[in-house]
Amino acid sequence: MNRAGRLMGQNLVVVIVAMACTDAFAFDPADPPQGVFVDEWLIMEMGGHRVGYLHSELSRTGDTIYTNNLMSMSLKRMNSPVTITQLQSAKETLDGKPLEFSSQMDASMQKLTVSGYIEEGKVHVTSKQFGNPTTATYDYPNGAVMTWGTYLKQHREGFKSGTSYDVTVYEPSMAADVPVTMTIKIGDKETIDLDGKTVEAIKTSQVMKLPAMPTALETTAWIDDEGTVLRTLLPMMGLETVMTRTTKAKALAEFSPPEFFMPTTIAANKKIDRRKAQQIEYVLRIKNGKDELPPIPTTGMQEPTRQNDGSVKLVVSRINHDALTKIPANYDTKKYADYLGANPMINADDAEVKKMAIKAKGTATTPYAIADNLRRYVSEVIDDKNLDVGFASASEVCRNKQGDCSEHGVLLAALGRACGIPSRVVVGVVYVPVFGGSENIFGFHMWTQFLIGDQWVDFDAAQNETDCNPTHIAFSVASLQDAGLGQLVFGLMNVIGNLDIEIGRIEAKQ
Repeated sequence: MNRAGRLMGQNLVVVIVAMACTDAFAFDPADPPQGVFVDEWLIMEMGGHRVGYLHSELSRTGDTIYTNNLMSMSLKRMNSPVTITQLQSAKETLDGKPLEFSSQMDASMQKLTVSGYIEEGKVHVTSKQFGNPTTATYDYPNGAVMTWGTYLKQHREGFKSGTSYDVTVYEPSMAADVPVTMTIKIGDKETIDLDGKTVEAIKTSQVMKLPAMPTALETTAWIDDEGTVLRTLLPMMGLETVMTRTTKAKALAEFSPPEFFMPTTIAANKKIDRRKAQQIEYVLRIKNGKDELPPIPTTGMQEPTRQNDGSVKLVVSRINHDALTKIPANYDTKKYADYLGANPMINADDAEVKKMAIKAKGTATTPYAIADNLRRYVSEVIDDKNLDVGFASASEVCRNKQGDCSEHGVLLAALGRACGIPSRVVVGVVYVPVFGGSENIFGFHMWTQFLIGDQWVDFDAAQNETDCNPTHIAFSVASLQDAGLGQLVFGLMNVIGNLDIEIGRIEAKQ
């Protein structure tokens, strides 16, 4: 459980670095020097505990600007340390036009590489793992910039108090097919503590939004008169994530990763017998009273109703699986193309995944029977159920057969697509009676949905369930078509660590 939260932090931290953490204006932006002209290090802390560092480097060769952003963060899940590193690179023209980009993610045992280039209004993206490339082409967002283009925009607008402007940023670590919109506001000067020293800094705010996402994420940055970022603050997963400018030696110093999972669990107000529960009524609230719950999806299991006080009444029911057994395969392949095709994480076109799908399918012929066989197979074939993997693709899980809920989820989705059944993954919470020494809690979790007939049906390979119990509460669903996972996790940033779940009526099976 809770792999989703770590992914959110990793992706959003990189976006913030790409937008505002450099000595960007200690030189002439119109004519920066040749060679490396920015070499910036930041320490990352979450909830007062150190979790890693960020290193940002900009250089110029001729009239081309190169950017390298390296992020490394380490956390513990039930005393299992997990380190996630990501190196992002970009190539842009001197006047800020994006040309190329690449990203190497090391969140498991096998690195995932994503690269791309922009040409004639199109962005061409290729991901590769185990030597198997997956390609996609999107319309490049009109007017969108990347790292250097963002710096130039900041320089043109300046740092006068009261200044406000928007920037459209293309950040493939968040979403490969849509831009991130940034609204930047310049505030007044105030005193901050920086590595034991008192300094004057300009307070700024950055509000990030993704298209079709009603929720936004606000960060605060303190900069000096030249625009150098001294500190950034990001409320994330109920914890304050702080990035502070430092030296290389301090950034690379050793530290003990903090426990991450248990602080994000949600206490249940009553016990639930998962085997007997047929339908459960919940009320969901944001605890701090400031943020809003993101839109809760309607699925085959759950029906949300938003209340006047901002809470959501949610009824979650088991699906009648008997009614699904005879439904034939009849899918609009064009309508569900994103849920049938391969992508960097659900790489259903991998030869080993296809081979596994044939074996797992067995003699089943209907979508439901196939899905049930696949679920049972994945529950058994991942025999090393550990918490040490950051986030692995289906290709890797197929070969290494290890991981936790996210690995079960993406492998099951990939096997379904290889068998011609539309699939997607779900991020939400699930109830567990005992976990990590705590009793009666909800933890963030990932599972799979298959399209059977005209409804999405839940299958949870990690919990060994075809007939999923009604303690599964879905917050976000996605095909994982965008390589950065951003659209799956963005709306949950203000939910993790800030959620209250009130269990109401529980209806038992007859």
